[in-house]
Amino acid sequence: MAKPETKTEFFYTERGLIAVDSPVKLQILNFLREEPKSFDEIVKCTAKAKSTISVHLNNLRTCELVEENSDPEDRRKKIYSLTSQYMGCSQEPFLEHYRSLLKKVAENGNDRFCFMEALFHVLRFGFEAYGIDNAPVVRMIGRDIGKCLSANFESNTPEALFREIATFMEFHGDCRVSVLMGDSPALQVEDDFKARVMPAIGKPLCVLREGILEGVLKEKLGKECGVLETECYGTGHTRCLFEITI
Repeated sequence: MAKPETKTEFFYTERGLIAVDSPVKLQILNFLREEPKSFDEIVKCTAKAKSTISVHLNNLRTCELVEENSDPEDRRKKIYSLTSQYMGCSQEPFLEHYRSLLKKVAENGNDRFCFMEALFHVLRFGFEAYGIDNAPVVRMIGRDIGKCLSANFESNTPEALFREIATFMEFHGDCRVSVLMGDSPALQVEDDFKARVMPAIGKPLCVLREGILEGVLKEKLGKECGVLETECYGTGHTRCLFEITI
């Protein structure tokens, strides 16, 4: 008999990192990641008995992963919201990419800059090799970096800030960056040597850069900003394209 698939997801609270592997609890937590939900909405989404959901919610509250509040429109009803941050999950180990990066570390032992670049990528993708998708926490770290970097930028309007960020990225990334203004503004990164040498693995590689851009934009504009890499050298494209939502 085949072993049933199991998945563990990681959430961060003030108490630290908490691992959750209960399918029902994960269903509840992922449902609440969208927005706060009522008890009845959670029961309907999970298709479980009310008593079962009540037990799971009480456990999640004890772990400080969710909180319970009264519905302002009906004090008899309860609203549940997420009080933790999703930080990653377990996954099937992905070794091929990791092995190619280890070779780059060995090949660049006499080049200080290339060695440090290869070492960074090994640390980033080594988690995947050992069965952990750490992209969410890498994005979170990127936002923290972007928030700190924001003091280096003077512009407070979107288009001017985009152009200032593009200049910053070109200087530090040894690449060419264009600002594409349209219905959905975007930053286009071309001739990025660091990205071009990475293998095409079928998914974007630049989650840290996504987070940094989000951190800078949110801090300078004072609004929620989302950055999504829709094209990447890792997906077989010849550029990295970061679409921006404000």
